[in-house]
Amino acid sequence: MHKLLFTINAQIKGIILLLKPHLLFGFTQKLNLFLSNTISLSKWIANQEKIKFNDFFKFKRDYNNREKLFEFVIESQNLKTKPIDYLEFGVCGGNSFFWWMENQGNLNSRFYGFDTFEGLPENWGIGFKKGDMAADIPLLNDSRGKFYKGLFQETLPGFLSEIKENTNTKVIHMDADLFSSTLYALTAMAPLMKVGDIILFDEFNVPNHEYFAYTCFTDSYYIKTKLIGAVNNYYQTAFVITVIPGRSS
Repeated sequence: MHKLLFTINAQIKGIILLLKPHLLFGFTQKLNLFLSNTISLSKWIANQEKIKFNDFFKFKRDYNNREKLFEFVIESQNLKTKPIDYLEFGVCGGNSFFWWMENQGNLNSRFYGFDTFEGLPENWGIGFKKGDMAADIPLLNDSRGKFYKGLFQETLPGFLSEIKENTNTKVIHMDADLFSSTLYALTAMAPLMKVGDIILFDEFNVPNHEYFAYTCFTDSYYIKTKLIGAVNNYYQTAFVITVIPGRSS
């Protein structure tokens, strides 16, 4: 019976592909993906345990609330004085990058910022075009920090081959906006991640981009995370890694 069902399924799929359904329904592809990911995001939100630091639901979004989220992460995870490796993917003008440098005082902490500094490498969302959000490389006056200019796909391989593993807690700040950029950065960083590391998202509730990249990454790597804070209706979120297969710490 199982073999028969497998054969029928394969034949039906072959016939469907032969009929080239993309010619009739191709225009619905992006809409279907958006609806699917929105339903998935809605289910994910509904399944979240109540946590102390979460403003859901508010009608008005205040982007400055993300700094309150940063403060909560530092306090709740005891990151104020112990050494951390802060890695930000999507620096733009450097507001959040410099906030972390100013609010984390350990001299052995390191801060790495990755950005094209030439704007988005592809269109994003509604109204953001390739090249939008370009910025000059910010000036650094703190020897703990360093910027890497270029696509993540260009700069991360070299960075990862040079960086030395250590016991520092990693704070990985995903502000890359795009699905492709977010997924690439997360997968590239996976070998260095440890239980207890923090992952921040700056546009998490955009269904087809950061949220979709997060689910693809955690599902593919069997990595489990725990939500520790969220603001602006899950637009900015903070997670702690709780399980990485084969790694206890």
